[in-house]
Amino acid sequence: MADAPTDALTDDEVLAAVAEHRGRSGDTEWQRLANSARIEHQPLLDCTVTRCIESRTTGEQTRPAPFDLSGRPVVDDLDAYRQDPPKNPRRRETVHLVLDGSVREVPCHDCSNGKQQCPNCKGTGRLQCEPQVPCTDCKSVTSCTKCRGRGGSRKAPVTPVAPQKVKRPGVRVDCALCEASGTACPRCLGWGKTLCTDCGGDGKVKCRHCQGRGRWSCDTCTGKGRLTVWRGATITRAPEDQDVTPPPPRAPWIIRSRLKGRGAWRETVVGAKDRLPEDLAAHHRSAIERSLVKKKGEVTRQVSIRHLPLARVVLAEEQDRVYYVYAGVARHQVTWIPSRRWVSRVAAGAAAAMTTAVLLFVALR
Repeated sequence: MADAPTDALTDDEVLAAVAEHRGRSGDTEWQRLANSARIEHQPLLDCTVTRCIESRTTGEQTRPAPFDLSGRPVVDDLDAYRQDPPKNPRRRETVHLVLDGSVREVPCHDCSNGKQQCPNCKGTGRLQCEPQVPCTDCKSVTSCTKCRGRGGSRKAPVTPVAPQKVKRPGVRVDCALCEASGTACPRCLGWGKTLCTDCGGDGKVKCRHCQGRGRWSCDTCTGKGRLTVWRGATITRAPEDQDVTPPPPRAPWIIRSRLKGRGAWRETVVGAKDRLPEDLAAHHRSAIERSLVKKKGEVTRQVSIRHLPLARVVLAEEQDRVYYVYAGVARHQVTWIPSRRWVSRVAAGAAAAMTTAVLLFVALR
């Protein structure tokens, strides 16, 4: 901000702002406050260190052939390859390298001409199936009230029938086993079982994974039968943020929250080789410097700094309030919060009132 002050708040500026806020500005008032006010500077800091962290993987890589590698840098030594630090550490980047002379085409070792045997049916295209299933209506318990599915003098069919369409649920029909009239389940005709609707009693069903073909397209080479193989490296650069926790002295949370979007915050972004702002408070500078220890894989960094000059003022004549003076765009601003003394007194009064009310309630019962 062009209009923001460039120096920390001086005690004279702090006292003048408090006097004006109280409506008692003037040299006499300023001098009186200078003799009784207790001033403590508690500047606010909002700082994030963004590091660009590099990681790399090296090894043999494969893709279905033919695979176009023309857009990748070709190098003589993967481990020795170095990139310039990125201009923007917040931007994620990925680079794929190819070792010179390592590219070749080979047959796929997982298939034959791009086809694999289906592991589900072992290449047969069909799966075993139970040809007969319990009747869904009688569940083999009361298939026939007379013979109970055991048959009679009549020679029974070799296999059950397909499930019958039930026109009148609950009405028994003639048993196909013992020929008794009106004793059998209308769906299975007394058998207690019906032919499986999936295989029709055949005992085999088409494999759903390969659709009965017994083979499918190879996942490794996507059915092409050949692979492009090369030795390469993948270099990834990703941002990693670290927030700097401001050390004491620090303003109360309510003041930090209140001033988050107010005041003439001084904003600076510095790179890895830049110096920190000269107007930083000493304890803030030390905290940021401790956070700048280089981490494994770090190729560059960027430090985003926002700080606001702030002073805490306690007046001997007015101990129920604590004033906070902060840098403004045009002039210094003042805000205040109740002092701990005032809060304690109010809390004690509230507790006493509550106790009196409870005792009165008990006495009147």
